[in-house]
Amino acid sequence: MSGIALGLALTRERLRGVSAPLVLLLGAVAVFAWGVLLRRGHPSSAADDTLGFAVFGCALPVFSYLLCERVCAGQSLTRSVEGVTRHGAQRRAVLFGVLLGSALSMALSSAVLTLAALLGAHPAGSALTNDLRASLGVALLAGAVYALWFAAAARFGRRGSGRKWALILDFLLGAGGSVLALPWPRGHVRNLLGGEPVLGLSQASAMVALALIGALCLAVCLAGTPD
Repeated sequence: MSGIALGLALTRERLRGVSAPLVLLLGAVAVFAWGVLLRRGHPSSAADDTLGFAVFGCALPVFSYLLCERVCAGQSLTRSVEGVTRHGAQRRAVLFGVLLGSALSMALSSAVLTLAALLGAHPAGSALTNDLRASLGVALLAGAVYALWFAAAARFGRRGSGRKWALILDFLLGAGGSVLALPWPRGHVRNLLGGEPVLGLSQASAMVALALIGALCLAVCLAGTPD
């Protein structure tokens, strides 16, 4: 079995069980309920507010953090694969497989949360279809980038404690639109949803910025990792 396949298998094994799907189900129910409440009170802005706050503002970063904690087994990113690589598998390939599995899992989870939120915030009809078409691509990209973001942060600190700081700083610094928000995913995701841009960037530029953040995080994860 190749190192990448081993990394994917390791991710699948660590996410196996009832707890991960249960947390996702509870999150989907919560954002659905939030969408229903907003639809009853403010129907014209319910979808935007539910996505901006409940899904991408709260659930997505928190879920990404929890997924990283689970995939890394409470360790730093590099130490989390030692049990596999000590038997001869290429460390960088295994690590890439873990990152790939984490990004795919978080992208799909983000899409599920987005679907649940829009079902709650919209009655069935063309408006729901249009919002799904516009939002699912953002959900897939944002989920993958956040997974890589926390994985890169988990390279630092005792037992990967850098991921905790990544969560806190993304909430605090990413919430604004100044230069301080530029390195964090939150502001660019908000821009793609029609919210305040970072430094007045266009949505196309925000998408490029997110892709660059993801690529940089991938490089940080793999840099210095021996074959």
